Amino acid sequence: MKNKNKNIKGFTLILSLVLLIAMSLMGGTLVVLSSSDHRDNNTDDLYQQAFYVAETGLLEAEKYLLNKFMGKPRRVKTAGAVSREDDELSKNIPPANSFTIPAADRTPCYKSFKNIINLENVVTHYTEGSFYQIVEPIVASVYSSASGRESKYRDGEISFLQRFTYEYFMVNVGPADSFETGNSVQASATDVVNRGTAFRVYSCGIFDEDKIIIPLESMVVLPE
Repeated sequence: MKNKNKNIKGFTLILSLVLLIAMSLMGGTLVVLSSSDHRDNNTDDLYQQAFYVAETGLLEAEKYLLNKFMGKPRRVKTAGAVSREDDELSKNIPPANSFTIPAADRTPCYKSFKNIINLENVVTHYTEGSFYQIVEPIVASVYSSASGRESKYRDGEISFLQRFTYEYFMVNVGPADSFETGNSVQASATDVVNRGTAFRVYSCGIFDEDKIIIPLESMVVLPE
């Protein structure tokens, strides 16, 4: 009878150890899976934010192009410094490819566009654009009365947004048709087709210099 009790106790101890090991492995697996999901979600969020920054770059590039065409002031970057370019002589004249990008200055953003082959001459090339400078008024209004814990959260949000930059450049690709549409009560009304100039606009949303790069491109046609 004593031997039987000893065997039962020995089996119970072994079973407890096996269950403990199994539960430990399951717990460790759940922790790893949870950590991996959390990391993947954070990465997805960064890519999504970089996509929005790339869209902002496209908008900034199109704004530069329109201001150039309309003879209005626009921002340019020379030797790392942002300055104002204002040339009334460019009014109503589609910008030409006048800026050269040497091979040594081709950025990771430039290289991320696989359809570009030995592109050197562009209309303009704007690098290291600050995304935070664009959204700063929004951030300031949201945290206008922040204090204590909210102030620390605001500082963290600002620091995070400052890690995003945008870059853009554009190319004059030549003549294209420009369509003007509108509503009319005349049954015979048709769209008007004018001659224009097409520009291919390239933009990148960048996180931590080149840790994440999202390239986007669009086509803009200016009427003549």
